Amino acid sequence: MLLEFIENNEEDIETIIVSTGSKNTPAINFYKKNGFSITGETNVTERLSVTSFNKKIKY
Repeated sequence: MLLEFIENNEEDIETIIVSTGSKNTPAINFYKKNGFSITGETNVTERLSVTSFNKKIKY
């Protein structure tokens, strides 16, 4: 609901950027299902990495 609100009500936003833990499969699947593209992965520690996504909402 939050993503939908941002996409439909924030006219000045062109891109939404989000991140989640790289092993958080439900979140990764959610973002992919909702049109986000992976933009990179950052290793935070030896056992933790974060995957970043973005979605263009103005073309």
